[in-house]
Amino acid sequence: MGSIVWNLENCVNTILDIIVIKTGIVISEDYLIEILNHDFPNSYFENYSIRKNNAVRIRSEKFDEICWSVRKRLGELEKNSPLFIQNIDKILVWEEQGICYSSLCRKILQMMSDIYNPNNPQFIDPKPIIDQLVSENEYPIEVIVEAFKDILHNQTMSNTIKPVEEILWDGGISLSDLFEKEHIPLKEDEFIDQKFINYLQANPEKLQYMHWRNFERLTAEYFNRQDFEIELGPGSNDGGIDIRVYNTTNKEKPYIIIQCKRHKESHEVKIETVKAFYADLLFEDAEKGLIATTSKIATGGKKAISIRKYPLNYAENKEITDWVNKMSKR
Repeated sequence: MGSIVWNLENCVNTILDIIVIKTGIVISEDYLIEILNHDFPNSYFENYSIRKNNAVRIRSEKFDEICWSVRKRLGELEKNSPLFIQNIDKILVWEEQGICYSSLCRKILQMMSDIYNPNNPQFIDPKPIIDQLVSENEYPIEVIVEAFKDILHNQTMSNTIKPVEEILWDGGISLSDLFEKEHIPLKEDEFIDQKFINYLQANPEKLQYMHWRNFERLTAEYFNRQDFEIELGPGSNDGGIDIRVYNTTNKEKPYIIIQCKRHKESHEVKIETVKAFYADLLFEDAEKGLIATTSKIATGGKKAISIRKYPLNYAENKEITDWVNKMSKR
């Protein structure tokens, strides 16, 4: 592979363009440089403000590595895996059976190329291609599916911005929204954007810094995905109850009431908060109460729950991180 020689500032701007479109998350140049200096210490990006007008030579494979690393840090990629074939052992078994996997992949790519209209770029529906390949009865269905998985993986890993990606790009969401203000997702059935969940899964230390209202939304989304009916409070003047969770079979009273405490990890939820929340639970006649926090419950609060047998549970930083891991998807 060859090298690219260019102005460092142009290089950074190109990386930023790729990252924003591929991840759907809009970040600042300063944050990009912070990530690059963390992941690639003592590299071209050190003292960027001073060196940005300098010329740099970057090999194309190194440029890909840089882009993959940032995309992973933003939560879009789960791992850096540039190999086209993901399960080489399975492919070798098929090759021994006389199935030419590479020929199938080339055939699929040609079929996709025949469908693609450069004058009207659109994502290609794989179903008609799969149906045709199955009807031809030349390759087993599991081989066809594996080939599509590898092709999709290759396209996902590509750092080339395709015309269809530019046309269909929705402008992305600003990462700063996660920390600075309430962000309402475009999808009505979601409480928080999936891109933010993926980002938090890749950066769990950022949970304690997210906007308190978005933490409430994250908590609501966790229970929403368990098929409960969710009532997210107004965010202020809510009487200490941020979320009401209802069983679909009984909507007369809450099954769980939740109070969310987005604190820094060093800031414990005090016993007074626990006692006050128990009073809220009695007033609501809910079956259970839950305090969800990015920090932890003070020892006195935990003892009060245990000794007085309050029907209260708590989810501390580790449990919240587990929630995020369960909700992440790519």
